Amino acid sequence: MLVNCLVTLCTPLNDNVYRVILHPGEDKALPFKAGQYLNIEQADGSESPFSIASNPDSCGMLELHIDRHQSTETIFQQIFEERSLKVELPLGDCHLPSPLHFDAETPIILAAATTGFSQMQSIMLKLFNSHIDNPIHLYWGAKQAEGFYMLEQLNKWQEEHENFHFKPVLSNPSKACQWQGRTGLVHQAITEDFESLQDAEVYISGSSTMVYATLDALVNHGLPEQQAHSDAFSIAPRESTPS
Repeated sequence: MLVNCLVTLCTPLNDNVYRVILHPGEDKALPFKAGQYLNIEQADGSESPFSIASNPDSCGMLELHIDRHQSTETIFQQIFEERSLKVELPLGDCHLPSPLHFDAETPIILAAATTGFSQMQSIMLKLFNSHIDNPIHLYWGAKQAEGFYMLEQLNKWQEEHENFHFKPVLSNPSKACQWQGRTGLVHQAITEDFESLQDAEVYISGSSTMVYATLDALVNHGLPEQQAHSDAFSIAPRESTPS
């Protein structure tokens, strides 16, 4: 479905990432599932995919987290000059099941790198809104501390939801940031925290390199491969998974 959307908000979350809020220019519903993405149609006809960060229960609004750099500059030109974007949605098969149901003891593990967090935010908001009791573990990886552009909100969600656990991981912290938290890679943190992943459901968002490195590490740690979910599996499939 193609929808012309008005840009009602574009505000920085850090030096590079912007929160962009879209509303349909027409009286249209915007149906999607938690974890899906959309394509922004650019003036030259090309399309750029972005995860939807908003709760699908928040009718009529789409939230995106867009990293501003050379390849997205034309999108920001559209945002600032035209105050509108044409989007195609819903896309992607990495999303929560419908109807939403997990076995009572199933841990839900969300693994994200950089702005891959936006996909996980949508999933978290849907889980919070559904009042499930399953433990929810968010592992968010970045190179530097400023990459965690939603820390205040995440800390608030931890206070509000006893079953939510946020674990930021820096891969390359500078001495200047005086990072006191965990370092390394997301999949290393997960395997350190879980003795077994046999019953876990895992959602992974990041570059294809990050996704497959995480998948391999978690499968080697006991995760059944069919319990791992990522858009990379369909967008950037590989021929086989190493045993």
